[in-house]
Amino acid sequence: MYSDQAIPLAIISRNTLAREGMRRILHGETFEVVTSSGTSSCLSEENDGVSPRLVLLDDNDECCVETEVDQIRKYCSDTRVVVLTKKYCFESMVEAFRSGIYGYIVKSIDCDPLIESLKLVHLGEKVMPSELANRFPQHWIDETGANVSHSDKLDQLSDRELETLGFLVVGAPNKVIARNLEISEATVKVHVKAILRKLDVQNRTQAAIWAVRNGINTQQVQTEDAPNQVEEAALAV
Repeated sequence: MYSDQAIPLAIISRNTLAREGMRRILHGETFEVVTSSGTSSCLSEENDGVSPRLVLLDDNDECCVETEVDQIRKYCSDTRVVVLTKKYCFESMVEAFRSGIYGYIVKSIDCDPLIESLKLVHLGEKVMPSELANRFPQHWIDETGANVSHSDKLDQLSDRELETLGFLVVGAPNKVIARNLEISEATVKVHVKAILRKLDVQNRTQAAIWAVRNGINTQQVQTEDAPNQVEEAALAV
């Protein structure tokens, strides 16, 4: 029997030692590890009638995140998937979120921040590395400066608006943008409105699409592993 208070969680990893390590870290008062396996097919099995609210997916070299997420959705349509990856990669992160995940966490994270991140996901938040906040806007300038310079609309944006637009590309809500840029949510709203007006678009999604199509080459964006593990866990998007 599983606790009524703990959050049902499943672990999927092809590495047996990794599964056992994560199970020992997570199984307790906060989470109940209801199943742990090398493939998502384990989710089709009965686990005392308990379906996982969260799935922690180990993104190893043999794992295709998009395929795994599709399989997980077939077995547990309402569960929220969190990807645990050994190295931060912007392009991989974007594709993972497009597939429907709720969290993208680098394995260098400490145990307590990992637990807090999963709690946030359970509450409906999305979690991603803090390295995105530190590196993303600058890489637009460094790696795609030539494209940006040819866009009259993009030239109208201030540095802060460019930073805000970076978060819109990955779907960040105002409170996360405010936290990372150390400004108020009211100020974020002002920046977003300015971005929509200057880019002549109707909503945040259109602004994100416009940014990607007009000067943001995500394949050129490369970053190093996140240096601050606590910050990484605290970022909910």
